[in-house]
Parts: sequence; C-alpha cells; structure tokens
Amino acid sequence: MKISKIVSASLALMLGWGGTAFAQNEVDALRYTRYGLTGSARIQGIGGAQAALGADVSTMATNPAGLGMFRRSEFSFSLGQQSMDASTLSNVGQASDQESRFVVPQMGVVLPSRSTGNEGSDWKGITFGIGFTRLNNFNETFSYQNTAVPPNTIVDYFADLANGRTLSPGQTLLQNLDAEYNAGIQTLSGLAYGTYLIDVFEDANGSQFADGLYTFGNSSQQERVQRSGSQSQIDIGAGTSYRDKIYLGASMGIVTTDFKQESLFQESGNYVAIFDESGNPDVESPYSLALRDEFRSRGTGINLKLGLIARPTDALRFGVSLQTPTVYQFSDTYQSVLSATTLNPTTLQSETITEATFPGEFDYRLTTPLRATGGVAFFINKYGFITADVEYVNYTNMRFSERDNMSSSSDYFTNVNNSIGNTFQSAINYRVGAEGRYEVFRVRAGYAHTGDPYSNSSVDGSVSSYTLGAGVRLKNYYVDLAYVNSKMESPYSPYVFSSGGGEPVIDIENKQSTVMLTFGYNF
Repeated sequence: MKISKIVSASLALMLGWGGTAFAQNEVDALRYTRYGLTGSARIQGIGGAQAALGADVSTMATNPAGLGMFRRSEFSFSLGQQSMDASTLSNVGQASDQESRFVVPQMGVVLPSRSTGNEGSDWKGITFGIGFTRLNNFNETFSYQNTAVPPNTIVDYFADLANGRTLSPGQTLLQNLDAEYNAGIQTLSGLAYGTYLIDVFEDANGSQFADGLYTFGNSSQQERVQRSGSQSQIDIGAGTSYRDKIYLGASMGIVTTDFKQESLFQESGNYVAIFDESGNPDVESPYSLALRDEFRSRGTGINLKLGLIARPTDALRFGVSLQTPTVYQFSDTYQSVLSATTLNPTTLQSETITEATFPGEFDYRLTTPLRATGGVAFFINKYGFITADVEYVNYTNMRFSERDNMSSSSDYFTNVNNSIGNTFQSAINYRVGAEGRYEVFRVRAGYAHTGDPYSNSSVDGSVSSYTLGAGVRLKNYYVDLAYVNSKMESPYSPYVFSSGGGEPVIDIENKQSTVMLTFGYNF
C-alpha cells in the first residue's frame, strides 16, 4: 500500500534502531554530529589542536582566523589510508572484521592579498581560501553471534511491533494487517504477518492481540552489518590581520553526507507447530528466518564559523572559534526482505516464504548543536611549539524536524527528540600536541579525547586518539606525514522492544588507524 511520507514516519517509530534502519533516531543524529580527527597531516600529527595555531590551509574548517596569518599563497593536498577493526565485546559471541580504504582527507588553497598601497594601515589585507575536509568515514563491517530466550527473540519483537500499530477508528488489528498485506507491505510487522511468523488472536474479552511462534528453548542469532560512506565539508573563508596581533576570520561550510548500511540478521530455533485438542504441544518443529535490510541516507547541510586569534607576544597565541548549528536536509531510501522457514500445518512439510517491503523514501531535516572552541599555543623560539584546544558540544540540542517545517511538529519527531534529550549529554573534547623543529625537519606528537556523549550507558562512548607526525619544510615546498590511532566503544541493538528491555545489546569496539601524507606548495 502506498502511504504518505508522514504516515511512514509514524510507522517508523515502531521499527527500532540498528539492523532495522527505517527510522530516524538518536543514533543517526549522533552519527552526523560527532566528527573524527580532521586537518592536514601537520595538524593531525599534533592531535588536531589548531584553534590558536593558524597559518595552515585546513584552519578554515576549525578557526578561519588562521587565514589572516598567511603571507604567501599556498596549496595543499592530502592522501590517506584508513583501516578499521571492529570487534564485539564480552556479552555476545566474539567476532571481528577488518576493512581498509583509500581516502582524501584534506585539500585546499589560500590566496592572501596583503596591503601594499597604504603601508600605514593597521589592517594587513584579506586572505581568501577554499578547502575540502573529510569529517567522518563510515566504512565499517562487524558481525556477532548471540543466544536469545523467549520472549526476547526477534519473533517476539515482530509481535511487539504489531501490537503497537496505530489502528483507524473501528478497525481491528487483523483488519489492519490484512489491509497492509493486500495493498503492499510497508512494515516489519507486515513482513512477519505475511511470512506466518506472527498471527492475531483474541483474549477472553474479545480484544485482539498479536503473538509470534510458540518458540521454546534457546534461539540462535547472528548478524553481519556492513556500513560505508563518508561525511565531508567544503569551506569558503576569509581572514584578515590587525597589526599582526589580532586575526579575524569567517568561513561558510557546506557539508555533504552519504551513509549506506546493509545488514543480514538470522535467527533459528524450535517452536510448537501444532497443539492437540487439549491445548498441549503435539508437533514440534525447527524454524529459521533471515531479515535483510538495505538503507541509504544522503544529506546536505550548511554552517558558519567565526574565529579570532590573538598574539600578544611572538611566543604566545590564544584562539577562539564558534561554529553555528549545521542545518541538514536528508533523503533516506530503504527496503527490507524477510524469509521464514516453518512447518506447513496442513502438509507437515517444511516451507519457506519470502516477502519484501515496497522501496521506501523519506525526507526530513536535522539540526546539529553549536560548537565552541578555545585554544592556546606557546612557541619555544625556533625550536617548536606546544598547543592545546578545548571544545564544547551539547548533544542534547540535536533536533529532527519535518523537511518543509523547521519545527518538530509531528508526534514521531517529538518522541525522537525527547529520546535524544534523555540519551545524551553535553561533552568536552580536548586536544593537545607539540612540534619540534631542527633546521628543515619537524617531528610531532599529540593526543585527542572526544568526550562521552551518552548520559546513562554502560558503554563508554568517548574516543581516544594518539598521533605521531614528521615533516620537511623547504622554501616553496613541504611534505608532512601523520599516523593516527583511535579507539572507541559503541552500543548496538538489532531491535528494541517497546518496553525498553530484553533485546540484545552488543558492545562494539572500533579501532581505526590512519596514515596520511600532505604535499604543500607555496607560491
């Protein structure tokens, strides 16, 4: 049945998160709000701490005031190799998957126009720049095995979804499911009904309810999830200098996002296929199912960054920057296919039935929080520097809304936004780094910590990154090399019951290693 996108959004609330990727939820909001380590190889080699540093092409993505420090035009281009190792932790069967990708983390050009016509002016002209920054890489593959005991199987979850369906006045649950099945399946509960994994019954009061197969014992579960895509930003900025003591800058960021997830969830176990006249188990049979989800989300957003760097002495710099909320417009496409093998009660033969949902599409908005950053850099004559940044992000301010209406007016978005407020908290991110210099050679090291966004979770959602770097600086050319090793944990559930308990929760540990090389040319 073809239904409107707003009705589709209401149904999406019942579809959980994780392997069932129809819904826009708190997990999606965090994915597009929290960034990885960014910048050129020089900046990543010092842990990404550049709020007070300036004079790097990638500065316009963080503190555009650094553009005011350029005296010559400069072009830089970076190449990188990223490897992701995802492994499940103690609460499920161990599994590990590795994936490696070639990426372009950064590139850009700056064009200064220093004042020459009026040497007495306190303002030293304007520097324009345009840059590309890879904010996130979503490439990840993981798998796991789990054992579920009724009533916590995915079959029970399908029944839970059916019992939460919104019915028209005077409509019964059976009529509702039949109408969807006859017109075209749109939901997971419709798929389960079409494959005979759930059915509708009446209680003693005549009220209808959905129930799944009468499973017993342990049910084996396994899932493989493959994610791909990236989040990138193009910045157009300008900066200026006042007496080479105060530097001001602004940049506009255009963010593009492309995220794709494919998952295959499988479950098998035993159930009572037939009861005798007294209601006792008469025929027991094995069952199995396979749920395949395909989901893709593409979006474009815009933000504005304002920055200031103060240099009271040659040895000391202070920097502050403010990034406005990024306003995204997203378009999602999705489809699910469910195959179930059960016993045909008439022929007493095993039978496999496969049903698929109509390909779906949904448009919406996401607004991410404001980001405020402060930093300091201390230069030790010609021997190098030490620098540190602190960044504040309030993740509770992430908000979904309808595409054509900036307010979160629908009940679906109200519930999701309330969940965001209950799930997340504000966080402090900090980055520290140092560079040592000897003639034309540079060596670097740094550490970055992204604060835990979860307000109440057994999983520590913080990210720790250790960095190393080296470089050679000549008159017109430079080459920088950086290595970044990051580690984080994240929770994942293939489905979530409406009561908020009983579903499997998998702790996933992600380790990412990046090697990147930046080439620069001054002209």
